[in-house]
Amino acid sequence: MKKRFKIFNIILVIIFISPLLISWIPYQYFESIIPSSFLSGDYLKSLFTSFQELSITLVTTLAFAMLISVFLGYISVLSMKVGRFFQNLFNAVQSVPAILIALFCYAPVSGALVSTKGSTSEVLSLAVFVAAATVTVLPEAVRSIAIPLIDLYNRKYSVSFRSYGFTKNRILNVLMKTSLMKDTLKRVAAGILLKTLVLDTSFGYVIQVGLGATGTPQHISPGALIAANRKAIIDFASSGDFNPWLFWVPAILLLAVSMAFLIILNETKGEV
Repeated sequence: MKKRFKIFNIILVIIFISPLLISWIPYQYFESIIPSSFLSGDYLKSLFTSFQELSITLVTTLAFAMLISVFLGYISVLSMKVGRFFQNLFNAVQSVPAILIALFCYAPVSGALVSTKGSTSEVLSLAVFVAAATVTVLPEAVRSIAIPLIDLYNRKYSVSFRSYGFTKNRILNVLMKTSLMKDTLKRVAAGILLKTLVLDTSFGYVIQVGLGATGTPQHISPGALIAANRKAIIDFASSGDFNPWLFWVPAILLLAVSMAFLIILNETKGEV
C-alpha cells in the first residue's frame, strides 16, 4: 500500500511539474490546438518564455544554494564557533523580508542593467536574482542540514567511532551518507525550490506593477505576466470585454508547480 501511494505521488509530481517541462516545447505547436480567441500567439510566446525563465531560475538557484548549504551545514557542525557565527548571521538575514533582500541586491547593479541590453542584461539580472534567492533560503536550509547532522553525531554509535580514533571530520563524512541525511537533503531541496518559486513570482509581480514593461530590471517571470494582465480581471468584472484567462492561466500553472514541490516536501518529512 505504501509503495502504491509513493507511485501515485510520483505521478502527481510529474503532472504538476509538467508546465516547466512543456515550456521548452516550441509554443507554435500549440497555436493550432489552442483557439486564438482564448490565448493569442503573442500571449502563448510570453507564457512559454516566462516558464522557461522560471525553470532556469529554479535549477540554477537549487544547484547554487544546495552546494553552499551543504558546505555551511557541514562546517557549522565541524566547528561550533563557526556554527554560532552563522547562526547569528542567519538570524539577522531572516529578520529582513525576502522581497527586500532581492531589491537590495539589485540596487548596486541597477546602473549596469540600465546601460546594458539584450542577453547580457538578462544574464546579469538572472545572476543577481539567483544570488538574492540563495541568501533568502540559506538560513533555513543550513539549519535543516546542521540540526539532524549534529543529532546523529551525538548519538551513541558515533561514540564508538571516536573510540576507534576516527576524527570528527571523518565521522561527519560517514554520517552525511546515511539515509536520514539523504532524506534531509531531499527535503531541503524541495524547500529551496518552493521558496524560490514564491520569491520569483512575488518579485516579478512587484517589478511589473512598479516599473512596467520598460522598467529595470525586466524580470521575466510568470508573476510579471500575471501582473501585466491583472487589468483583465477588473475590466472583465465590470464590462466583460477582456479575457480573464490571461490572468488565471499562469496563476493556475504556478499553483500546480507549487503543489509538486509541496508533495515532495511532505513526502520526505514523513520518511525522516
